[in-house]
Amino acid sequence: MKKRSFVELLEKGAPASKLTEAIIHELSIFNLGKTVDFNFLSRLSVGGYCRSLGFARNRNWSVLVLDKIAPKSPLGPNVVPEREAKAVLAQLRYALDTRLLEPKMGKPQPDIISDFLPKGKRYKRAKTLGHLWEFQYALAVELEHGKTRGSNVTNNHPLLTALVVVAHLTEDKLYYARIWEMETSGSLFNAQLEKAPTGSIMKENMRAKVYLQQRLQERVENA
Repeated sequence: MKKRSFVELLEKGAPASKLTEAIIHELSIFNLGKTVDFNFLSRLSVGGYCRSLGFARNRNWSVLVLDKIAPKSPLGPNVVPEREAKAVLAQLRYALDTRLLEPKMGKPQPDIISDFLPKGKRYKRAKTLGHLWEFQYALAVELEHGKTRGSNVTNNHPLLTALVVVAHLTEDKLYYARIWEMETSGSLFNAQLEKAPTGSIMKENMRAKVYLQQRLQERVENA
């Protein structure tokens, strides 16, 4: 039986899980060198996927700028709203649980998102650590592969943005804790060079440093 396309599933009001399956299936076909119609990247399709995740109708990420998708947080950086990040994370979990994201080469890392899941449980033999905020930040960071910086690859698609996050987490599960510290250190250095005010940047840099140290210590304790 022929698989329904993303657009066909969207028109029939399919749940987010089925839309996620369709997208990952199309990407896997593309990786095999076959021709794919990337219709799930259109503005209407991204909007439909956002609605399937329960986002408000005015929350089509493909038509929003970074500060609208992910406003500045009290800690400093842009972060995706908690409710939306949870919905995207649930789709990643579904894709991992159903082995849609199992690599064809290399060692599988089924617990790749365990640090972000609610604390106090276990997921794929790993402790869950409850760092949802870090995932909210990670999504905001990877929107740079959408419409933020002019080299639009993902069209701000929530799932594709999350897949970029996963790709970086396979390098290092503390990738985004390190990125926050690194980027704030860079901003502080540039401000000092330009003799610009550094107060707010210095405060965020200290928060980032403390957060990274806490995450490193946590990693040691849970090793």
